[in-house]
Amino acid sequence: MSNKNVALIKGDNRKENIKKCLTLIQDDLVSVKKARNILIKPNLVALKPDFANTNVEAIEAVIEFIRTLAPDTPITVGESSATAFYRKLPTTKVFEDYDYYRLENKYSNVKLTDFDNDKDVMDSPIHSVVGDTHLRISKRVLEFDYKISLAIPKTHNFAQATFGIKNMAGLVLRQDMAMIHGMKGGIEVDAPKTLLDRLPPGTVSKARRKLPPWLINFLFRQYPAYRKSVKMIHHNIVEFAKRTWPDLVVLDGFVCMENNGPVDGTPVDMRIAIASADPVKADGVAARAIGFEPGEIGYLYYLQNEEKMGDYSLDGLVGDDLSKVKKVFKRHGTYDIQSQWQENHK
Repeated sequence: MSNKNVALIKGDNRKENIKKCLTLIQDDLVSVKKARNILIKPNLVALKPDFANTNVEAIEAVIEFIRTLAPDTPITVGESSATAFYRKLPTTKVFEDYDYYRLENKYSNVKLTDFDNDKDVMDSPIHSVVGDTHLRISKRVLEFDYKISLAIPKTHNFAQATFGIKNMAGLVLRQDMAMIHGMKGGIEVDAPKTLLDRLPPGTVSKARRKLPPWLINFLFRQYPAYRKSVKMIHHNIVEFAKRTWPDLVVLDGFVCMENNGPVDGTPVDMRIAIASADPVKADGVAARAIGFEPGEIGYLYYLQNEEKMGDYSLDGLVGDDLSKVKKVFKRHGTYDIQSQWQENHK
């Protein structure tokens, strides 16, 4: 079991919530003082709505706290936005739209970067409905000796819910991100193809914007590859997580997302923040805060019980009372199908 603490704070100021969380677990963050190159990985999954993306003030809070421990260490805020890719836009456009460039102007030794066109990659094995293959992860992940995942608690259309660990998918090449879901074939020339491989990139994303969510969810329910893929995605998340593992997870739950997340859901005013140097513990508290048990979520179950990479127990919980902040989120419209991953380990 992890000996790391996890902090939960509720309050009316986003930045103060995050700073209070980090202060409560400061004894677990001593390794950041020795870091030579720090990465903050936000969640910029959408061009809109704004609450689907990491608020720039949340990043400011983390930078300002880290500067109390590591005053001069280079900090990189890095991301690769899949939705921007489907719109044929660079991640820099999302940086601009969400005022991220102010970070470079406001703080010394802080820069923005995108992983959009990285060529130096490493492979991560995955399962798919057409067989085992691999996706590509930017090797620049190896340049950072302290990685911070700064994400938002949300429901998810394949993986049930998403928090800090899954957020590191932004280090996967944008053209490979959809492969995490298990519904697309491999990148090799001779890899078997699925229906989604034959569609133009972004077709499903465009359909989600134009069609009502209930219709999209109905169509996915009828699609055999979807029903198979939800049993694979959790293993795929575990595999890329091993290669992108964050040293610290900070979850900005000031406004979360329920129902048809991670982009098309509805906002939930929670006014909380969560932080831990044990990513499984942070995600486990976030799962409970939005009405899940961590063991319901496949990748968290595998990371604790099979990979032994963390602990989602409530041991070491500090800060506010979880029972007083917890809400039961409306789950994704295909949650019952997504839950069938559990058939894999019965």
